[in-house]
Amino acid sequence: MTRFNTRHGGRLGQNFALLVLAGFLGFGAAASSEAATTYFYVGNDYSSSTCGGSYCTGGPYSLDFTFTTTLTGSALDNLSFQDISGTITAFKASDGSGLVVDQSTPGASEEIEITTNAIGQITAWFVGAYANSSNTQLQTNWNSPFGFQPGADFSETTADFAGDYGMVSGNPGAWTVPEPSTWAMMLIGFAGLGFVGYQRQKFAGAASA
Repeated sequence: MTRFNTRHGGRLGQNFALLVLAGFLGFGAAASSEAATTYFYVGNDYSSSTCGGSYCTGGPYSLDFTFTTTLTGSALDNLSFQDISGTITAFKASDGSGLVVDQSTPGASEEIEITTNAIGQITAWFVGAYANSSNTQLQTNWNSPFGFQPGADFSETTADFAGDYGMVSGNPGAWTVPEPSTWAMMLIGFAGLGFVGYQRQKFAGAASA
């Protein structure tokens, strides 16, 4: 009975490892099919001297922004300050204060204008999410020809900075997009976990024999 359990436990672990590997290979293939591209922005902390209301007493707060575009590959290379808002399928802006604007927010809209380099990295931008008749804004702006103060991240919940708002000026964050190597490392990691599970099953069975 013990040998039967050991042998079948080993096969179960091996099958599990293969199943995990196959599943994540499929996931990686789907991810690399480039049906869309998602960019992530992480800003720097808002200034304690450029704020109003709750943004002066809490925090520190900083802008995070995510957007997904149907543009992929070379279509994102060498863009010269182009409005790609029409290609956006999802977006989300938040600042850590509880304020969030995304595509599900009633009356929400977005503006995504970017410049990219030869490998699709964003180098200049005017990116914002808006709600409440644009009185609520979360916006980041760097080296763009637009905006009241180029080179600023800010949040506001009332018109014309009359209430709660936070800002950082002249200190932009950075945009990232997952590289193919990220998916490869994920696949290797999960395949490794499956193999470790198989080995543990094998050794546990041998010890009980």
